[in-house]
Amino acid sequence: MYLTYSKAQIFNIALNILGVSTPLENANSSDNRAILLNNYYFLAKDYVLKDFDWNFASTFKELSLVENPKLVSKYNYCYDYPNDCVCARDIFQKGDYRLQKFSIASVATGEKVIYTNAEQAILRYTRRIDKEIYFSCEFSMALAYYLASLTSNVLVGSIQKGEAAYQKYSQIIKHAKVLNAGEGTEEIYDENTYLDARS
Repeated sequence: MYLTYSKAQIFNIALNILGVSTPLENANSSDNRAILLNNYYFLAKDYVLKDFDWNFASTFKELSLVENPKLVSKYNYCYDYPNDCVCARDIFQKGDYRLQKFSIASVATGEKVIYTNAEQAILRYTRRIDKEIYFSCEFSMALAYYLASLTSNVLVGSIQKGEAAYQKYSQIIKHAKVLNAGEGTEEIYDENTYLDARS
């Protein structure tokens, strides 16, 4: 079992960062602090998700071709942009996992599309996570500091505290890159490789 976080906990950490010690009992209460934090919360969450390639929010999806697309000369295929995509990271050709070039654009209806030369494209992307139970501890802390940076002037009348919170947020993102890199591997070592390395 792993530790989980709630929106109220994230709000209270943000308040503590700004020097506010009285906690919120409920993230959706009529308390002015909760109302203000909720105003920023979903935009802030998507911003922090997009700002870094978080392992816990990374997923793969085989893309669907857009019917009768207006193609550009640089690319041969046009695909739908997933509804839950916060940031497109990589495109692969199905069965051939070398990275492919791609571009994000919009069509006349305003919907996002993905242009690429991969005939059967698989997208690796950061998806929108709406349940705090799935957040990593690093993400929850980063989100709290980013919320604090956005709301400091209104909540406690201090731009300086907001600037300090944003600096700390940037440090957490840098540290998260190290922690993220420690999970998973890009290379597989068989027994022969291990024995060759020892000889």
